[in-house]
Amino acid sequence: MTENRSSPSGSALRNSLWNLLFRVVAATDHSRTVWTALLRGSCLAFFKEPIDELPASDNDASRLSFKDRFFALPEDRVYDLFEFLLADDLAGMKEMDRKLIRRKLNELLDQEGAPVRLLRDKFVPLPDSMGFDAVATAEGRMNLFDLPAASQHLETAVAFLSRRPQPAAQEAVREAILAVAAVVRTLSGGTGKVALGTVAPVAGSLEIPPDLLPGMEATLRRCHEVSGLPGASSLGVPVSFPEAVFLVVFCSSVVNYLLELRKSELR
Repeated sequence: MTENRSSPSGSALRNSLWNLLFRVVAATDHSRTVWTALLRGSCLAFFKEPIDELPASDNDASRLSFKDRFFALPEDRVYDLFEFLLADDLAGMKEMDRKLIRRKLNELLDQEGAPVRLLRDKFVPLPDSMGFDAVATAEGRMNLFDLPAASQHLETAVAFLSRRPQPAAQEAVREAILAVAAVVRTLSGGTGKVALGTVAPVAGSLEIPPDLLPGMEATLRRCHEVSGLPGASSLGVPVSFPEAVFLVVFCSSVVNYLLELRKSELR
């Protein structure tokens, strides 16, 4: 674990995560077989343990066995387990249960003061709810504008930020600045050289205020400098994890802003 990545250690947060999982599974387990399925699927594909001696016909014994494994996990692996349960077909979790957990999980993380939120079944370390919303909103708007390349870059940036045990800071910024470049290129007609670290090709047509533009350009230049991409004056500038989070959120906000300006222009 890094000091930037807090985990559900021992007490309140880990207990709350278990209680959420228990309440959701127990509420819909009318056949009394789900804990057995979860235990078998998790031992097979997550814990990588032998499955021949698992309690195959005792749902309560399966729940207790799964619970023992849950609370024995290292701190960062609790998040990994939830990602597995929510996304892997081998997990044995019903889709209804997954939807209920997704609906409640961020509220729980907020209540417990966790520095992560769930975004597309991945726990991402964003600094606050505003940053989380910026990334999520940017991806939604890019989908509306049919910008698959930009959306993929931003999704990859989030994946690099959430990499465990060590986030990939420079790689995250690289993908975020590529997302901005893809949006700028699309909004400028999709022709000419790709512009990295700038919104200049669309600044005039979108009427970005002259008082705002210099600050936006300065921060985008910083993104370019630390991204490791060609064209920067000094490649490979070290970037800390907190700065990388800020720059990814900033790029997401730029994407939101540009697409909002274009939407207003089209009305």
